[in-house]
Parts: sequence; structure tokens; C-alpha cells
Amino acid sequence: MFWGCFNGVTKGPGIFWEKDWGWIGQESYCAHIVPIIDGWIRMNPGLQLMQDGAPGHAAGDTQADLKERGITPLFWPAFSPDLNPIETVWNWMKDYIEAKYPEEDCTYDQLREAVQEAWDSITQQQLASLLVDMNQRCEDVIAAEGGHTKW
Repeated sequence: MFWGCFNGVTKGPGIFWEKDWGWIGQESYCAHIVPIIDGWIRMNPGLQLMQDGAPGHAAGDTQADLKERGITPLFWPAFSPDLNPIETVWNWMKDYIEAKYPEEDCTYDQLREAVQEAWDSITQQQLASLLVDMNQRCEDVIAAEGGHTKW
């Protein structure tokens, strides 16, 4: 598992979810990811956090931890991957890995290297395109009455 963020055309930290952290629940998310979010926002004042409604994100303890740190996430509708630009980044990374590393058998360390390489390959131009496309994404979701779109 890999967690990453971006703001505008700048990629933020990319973090590997280590095996010994267990599943992504409120306790592990608060222990490992919320401090990264807090640091990134402190380094970039004025940012607002947008995250989906995954259980670890939406849990009461997570929300309380964020609030204690002065972070109020934007409201984001549940089950809205067509509106979430990071989903497109994950797809680009998956496509990159599949194209560059077509073999299915690899070690955990090789997989980590491929994922990091894919994250590093995401360009500012790609991130900018997500911002340009956001109005169209919203219009497409409205036209589909909340259903799936081409995104």
C-alpha cells in the first residue's frame, strides 16, 4: 500500500504502508499518516485536506486527531472516485508499473522500487491537467446523476 498527496502541481510525501503497521484503521492511520499530513500542511500554510471516506480517514479518532492539530478536512462525498484527482494519479502509476515491469513475479523490495519510480514519474504537467479537468469532472458527475463517468 502507498499513500501520497499533492497540492496544485507539487507532489507531497509518498509513504509506503509498512507490513508491520497492520490494516489501515483509525489507530494506524493516526499513528503513521496524520503526522505526515500535519507536517505537510504546516510546511504549506493555507492548504486544505481533501481525503475520501475510507474508514481510517472518516473514523472519529482520526477526525479528533486532525481537529486537535487544527486541520479541518474538506467535505468530500462518499463513493466519488470520479471526483477524486488522486485516483487518476494511482491509475497513472499502475499503468506505468504494468508497462515498465510486465513480469508478475517480483520481490517486495522490487515492488517498492517500482512504486517509488512510478510516483517519481508523475509530472507537474500531469498534476496541472487534473486541475484543468476538475470543472469537467464535476459537470460529468452531475450529468450522470452521481453515477460513473469516463474519469
